[in-house]
Amino acid sequence: MRLLPTLLLALTVCATSACAQRATPTRPAAKTTKAKAKPAQKTAAQTQAAPVIVFRKTSCLGPCPEYEATIYPDGRVSYMGRSNVPKMGAHEFRLAPATVKKMLADAQSLGFRKLNDRYTTKNVADLPSTFLSIRQPAGTLKTVQVEDAAPAGLQALLDYISQELDKISGNIAPVSR
Repeated sequence: MRLLPTLLLALTVCATSACAQRATPTRPAAKTTKAKAKPAQKTAAQTQAAPVIVFRKTSCLGPCPEYEATIYPDGRVSYMGRSNVPKMGAHEFRLAPATVKKMLADAQSLGFRKLNDRYTTKNVADLPSTFLSIRQPAGTLKTVQVEDAAPAGLQALLDYISQELDKISGNIAPVSR
């Protein structure tokens, strides 16, 4: 009986090596070479097709405007009015390309990519939020949410973008108190 495990092991080894010999190809396989993938280069059309800024205001329990504006490098603006705005639904507007460049330059000089993701006061329940997303040089969107207590430079950028969007969409900017 002590010989049985040894015999089974020997049979297993023989069967495995016999199968391996049958699986060995009789002629060498052709060499395959991988072509190096070229890095994708964005065309001018692709660059113009990607939004560079997304600006969104959320609602509150009062008359806060709620809308989203997607801004492209050529000045196109895809606007979606949701509530408390004169233009409800989907609309297309135009900003001057120089205005878009100024928005992006202001964001860059502010160090937008290094800002916190969120500026809020935890003890206030009903504040509307403003979300600002800006496409970074690597192609990703950096988003900052502001409810309250934003740094002065960020608040100035939000006010500038909001005013420019108000001009083209007919929104009335809320009165500061």
